[in-house]
Amino acid sequence: MDKTQLKRHDLVYPSSIGRARLKQVFLNELTGEKAFLAADIFCADSVIPGIVRRAEVLSADVIPLGFVHPQLCEGRRLRLTAELEVGEAVKLKRPYELAAAEFKVSTNCLAAAQAACSYAAERRLKLGILGSAGLEIATGLPFTNSESDLDLLITGLSLQQLQEVYTELQAIGKKFQVDIDLETELINGYGIKAAELFQPTQTVLGKSLQDIQILKKKTVVEILSQEA
Repeated sequence: MDKTQLKRHDLVYPSSIGRARLKQVFLNELTGEKAFLAADIFCADSVIPGIVRRAEVLSADVIPLGFVHPQLCEGRRLRLTAELEVGEAVKLKRPYELAAAEFKVSTNCLAAAQAACSYAAERRLKLGILGSAGLEIATGLPFTNSESDLDLLITGLSLQQLQEVYTELQAIGKKFQVDIDLETELINGYGIKAAELFQPTQTVLGKSLQDIQILKKKTVVEILSQEA
């Protein structure tokens, strides 16, 4: 796998060797229910991928990932940060692939996701699904519940187009009583919360795999216009 091609929110699947190594790492660190859930994440037949995350400087042959178990532990999800060797990665999925997949609607969150995907498909928008909804679509495991929000990713729209889409997605969220958070992905690797772009400010917060920066809104709008 070419590590340089990875972007925020990408899903990376470890090989059986990689899972076995990470399983041993966490069994040495954790105890009780946390150790049990970690072992489940990294068991040989696990379908749970890691989410590419930002990390401090690492060697070129290591991919920083975050793993989550669908079961609650002490009232919250068990979240594990890990470093996977590039040679231990066997498959990559981008959030945009999840929006094109078929999935069972088991919660309001997924019903809203289905409606958002239909809306995007009709208009040929490049929409991606993140968070608990994305993990449930990717794995078939119950990551969403009655309290789940819906996190979405989009790219290739001007500011005006983005505002139109944002308004429609908020209407979908209202219909299914689900909060929808939309992020726009720029070609330079930064992600911007769509809601920030519509606020009366001169700057927005940009997040990439390398850092977090305060970006001039004018610059971001210019980039959006070029990508549309």
